[in-house]
Amino acid sequence: MAGKKSPFASYIPVTGVSQRAQIVAFLVYARENCPNEFISYAEITQRIKGYPKAPNPKSLEVDSVRGAMSSVRETLMDHHGCGLESDPIYGVRATTDTGDLLKTQMVRVARRFKGQQAMFTRTADLIDPRKIPNTPEFKELKAWFNQSVQPVVKAISSTDFAAKLLPPKRDPEK
Repeated sequence: MAGKKSPFASYIPVTGVSQRAQIVAFLVYARENCPNEFISYAEITQRIKGYPKAPNPKSLEVDSVRGAMSSVRETLMDHHGCGLESDPIYGVRATTDTGDLLKTQMVRVARRFKGQQAMFTRTADLIDPRKIPNTPEFKELKAWFNQSVQPVVKAISSTDFAAKLLPPKRDPEK
């Protein structure tokens, strides 16, 4: 942001709380004051620490902030009713409303789920319950596989199931 004052210059860092809570507080502030604006991890670090300048994007401090994002996402969802949208170039931002959450995080999660669903069913297909040893070591796992995993595999293995969870294809003209 050379030559241009950041819209977050007036942010007052929250102190005496965990780094995750500091990041969440800043992202909620950013969502309310500059909705839809992505913030780099370096600027997030600068704002939560109260630094006059953003640290080097490759610094350990910035890596620590970047590494906290999955727990930040959980906290935003659990306590603020929003998600976290990330972009590898521009950084992150808290989602602004239900539509934004649907358009960003839900679409991403649905696509990931399809891949996980495929891996789950492929792995289960490789397991022959008749060949699992009847030993104390495998007793609980075998029961779990037969009673819980196999019914789930049956329910989700249809191609229709996965297709229903994928978001609609985007019209390139829109």
